[in-house]
Amino acid sequence: MRLSTFILFFVFASLLFAQDNSEVYEDSLDTEFVCSEKSLNIPLPTVGFSLGNSKNFNGIRINYNDCGVGVINGINITFWKSNNFKNQIVNGVSLGLIPMSGSLHGFSFGLGGLIASKSMIGFNFGGLALVSQEGIAGINISGLASVSQNRIAGINISGMANVSQENIVGFNFAGLANVSQAKMIGLNISGLANVSQDYLLGFNFGGLANVSQTALLGINISGLANVAKENLNGFNLALLANVCSEGSISGLSFTLGKIFAEQEIKGVNFAGYKTDSQEFSGINITPVWTEVENLSGFSFSLYNEIYGRQNGISIGLVNYAEELHGIQIGLINIAKNKSSLRILPIFNANL
Repeated sequence: MRLSTFILFFVFASLLFAQDNSEVYEDSLDTEFVCSEKSLNIPLPTVGFSLGNSKNFNGIRINYNDCGVGVINGINITFWKSNNFKNQIVNGVSLGLIPMSGSLHGFSFGLGGLIASKSMIGFNFGGLALVSQEGIAGINISGLASVSQNRIAGINISGMANVSQENIVGFNFAGLANVSQAKMIGLNISGLANVSQDYLLGFNFGGLANVSQTALLGINISGLANVAKENLNGFNLALLANVCSEGSISGLSFTLGKIFAEQEIKGVNFAGYKTDSQEFSGINITPVWTEVENLSGFSFSLYNEIYGRQNGISIGLVNYAEELHGIQIGLINIAKNKSSLRILPIFNANL
């Protein structure tokens, strides 16, 4: 018997023999749906093989579009979008054009996408998008985006973006951006940017930028800039800038442009153009310009401008310290706190 004949037989049989227990439901948009429970169930009403809109079933279930469904354990195949699915639970395998359910647990594949009004847990693949209100967890792959109002956890791969109003945790890869309104933790890789309103922790690679409202922690690599509001800690590598607008930078920091921290820079620092902070402690190599209030350690730059206290050694073409307690080596060396010989060529010291 050909497959088409087989399918037509079951469709016809379901219309003739299935019970019709219709109920009226309202979805979240207050739109009423009359949900029929017509189905052909073999061999038992809730176990085996079901063709139609059976409400609760265990086994293999095939339906055109689900409406007002309860709990399905097994394989659920739905060809079209669902209505009144917020209380639906599928445990097992969900297949279709756009499977929609309250909760999807197991293996879920949607050619267009997957939508869960609650949680989506397991292996989740959506040709365009994965969308959940309460969380996505497991291996999550989408052609365009994975979007959740709760956290996204596991292996998260999207052609364009992973977006969460809570935490994003695990291996997170997006062609354009990983975006979290909370924390982003793990291996975070994006073509353009990793953006978090809380801290960004782990290995963070952004084609253009890594941006956090609080802290960047770990290995932070970006094509243009690493930007944090409070702290930038770890190994920080950016083409143009490492910036901490209100806090401190600590660790190993490298950029061809500028390194800026409002409060303090600590560790080993290389900036192609400028290092700028109130406090610096460690080793600084900035070929063009270093401007800090207080320096503790070593600084190499064409122009070292220490407009507070210098404890340590500065080497450059011009070295300036408001209060020198160390050594200056350069063409012009200026120590404003010395009683005499404040400006000297080649070498200046106040120990």
